[in-house]
Amino acid sequence: MPQEKLFKDRNFRIVQGVTLMAVLGVSSISPAFPRIMEALNISEAEVGMLIVAFTIPGVVLTPFIGILADRIGRKRILVPSLFLFGLAGGACALVTEFDTLIVLRVLQGIGATSLATLNLTILGDLFHGERRAAAIGLNASVLNIGIAAYPLLGGSPGDIRLELPLSPAVGCHTHWPYRHFRVKQPRTQEQ
Repeated sequence: MPQEKLFKDRNFRIVQGVTLMAVLGVSSISPAFPRIMEALNISEAEVGMLIVAFTIPGVVLTPFIGILADRIGRKRILVPSLFLFGLAGGACALVTEFDTLIVLRVLQGIGATSLATLNLTILGDLFHGERRAAAIGLNASVLNIGIAAYPLLGGSPGDIRLELPLSPAVGCHTHWPYRHFRVKQPRTQEQ
């Protein structure tokens, strides 16, 4: 069965981690909105801007990131994106000004854009036939598990300490994908 061997594939596991990071920025923070509103003395409309600030870069940058990844390589885009996502996410937990938080959420969204864009592209590069179909199907399952689990994981820590739902992105250790991720750049038609 193709799924069994996929879980042993290091690249497949890395892509699943990237997929989980891609949905982290929205799903984990939403349950903490009431606490954020209280701590920063902001309205519901303003707290909603934390999601808008995170997602707008994806709307604008996705096509450009795809083109750039095709030209210079997936890994060269993915690793700095993970770094930016983690750094901006960690900094979000340290700020006390709403305007600064919005700027950091935009930066975090820029980092997250390539994560959500490249995960399926990389699976398409790595696998073919039945293995590709299985890899993409399992990736969709991981995505949905993350979407379902992160609100619980973000809400409960938010009850303990406000900064916790804002900081899980700090766990994006870029050295691991950089050193262990092996994906060859697909050949273009010109080559």
